[in-house]
Amino acid sequence: MIRPLRWLPVLVLAPFLLHAALREEPVPPTVIPAAFHWRNNGWFTGEEHYAVEQRGIQRLYFKFLDIDHSPAHGAHPVSFNHVPYEWKGYENAGMWTGKVEFVPSIYITNNTFLQLDKPGVRDLASNLLRKLRQDCPIAYDGLLLDCDWTAKTRSSFFELTRIINDSLTVPVSATIRLHQYADPKGTGIPPADRGMLMVYNVGRVKEHGTKNSIFDLEMAKPYFTSSKPYPLPLDMALPAFSWGAQFRQGRFLGLINEDVMDEAITREVLLQKDKSVYQVTREDNNRFPQLHIGDEVRVEGSTQEVVSQAAQLAKTAVNTDTFAVAFFETGSNTFQGLPKEFTDSTVRSFGTVKPNVHFPEPGEGGLIEVTPAIDTVWMAVDSTATPAKP
Repeated sequence: MIRPLRWLPVLVLAPFLLHAALREEPVPPTVIPAAFHWRNNGWFTGEEHYAVEQRGIQRLYFKFLDIDHSPAHGAHPVSFNHVPYEWKGYENAGMWTGKVEFVPSIYITNNTFLQLDKPGVRDLASNLLRKLRQDCPIAYDGLLLDCDWTAKTRSSFFELTRIINDSLTVPVSATIRLHQYADPKGTGIPPADRGMLMVYNVGRVKEHGTKNSIFDLEMAKPYFTSSKPYPLPLDMALPAFSWGAQFRQGRFLGLINEDVMDEAITREVLLQKDKSVYQVTREDNNRFPQLHIGDEVRVEGSTQEVVSQAAQLAKTAVNTDTFAVAFFETGSNTFQGLPKEFTDSTVRSFGTVKPNVHFPEPGEGGLIEVTPAIDTVWMAVDSTATPAKP
């Protein structure tokens, strides 16, 4: 005789057990290992070249132009980097063509947009599109527009982004600072295909008492409290660089490049005062004309702990099934000094790494001929219209 009560728990749980058995596990996102080259030269040192290949970098955001405004020249390039031969050889192909995605990147100052009216914005967009056609490879994989827009410059930057986005077939990305990420309704959403979330530069670099303006976990956390995903698909930029913040009698003077700072420490022009502050104890006007006795330099950098903290926050902002995790930047001793095992594990922590068959062994490819950066003004080029996105 079957006792109904004995089978009752099974009958009650059966629908839930069946649902659990049929439920698919969530598919982890696909992650593209990436990096920035953000120096005012277009060539890669041997150390950079090796670091990119050793770490299996599959996408490179390459600083192509810096744009500012002056009364004499209007909106114009203050620096221009030739596309290196990794992507642009004698027959419009290089050793990294088809292996590492090439994304030219353009930085535009807020001052530029403060000075431009609507026709000026359209002219700038036209000049940028011409410059891309003139100097970039036949095929490139995207475009990054970098501007920390404000309430006064938002409409002009958004208009330029819209024009360029409508004119290109490749994805157009815009950088997203943390304050813009935290308040998309207030700051606006650029008319781009994607956003590049910059998970660094959260501290007050100009304040003498700041510990590390590149990344401070407690200052960064409040930007990641929203439960709503950002309206644009996001790629993630993580800090892997260092610099020195220079002060004279407590007054901020500017930032010192990592290479200059390291050399000044090596030559004992800078001597350590405490954990992160160095002081100028002697002058070397030939090598370091900007450093004077008594100046203080706060050394700021990205340790493995800092990168891991930034990555943990960035994971909470993931809102798409395929995205890049980009280290800033390849020319930094900080990036080059991070162990490959650490950078690999950092990228893997976001999801499934896109398979890479191009650099199976460290150092494949060798060195290339270098091309120095030059300053330039706009040059007339073929103005044939670029096809719009499908």
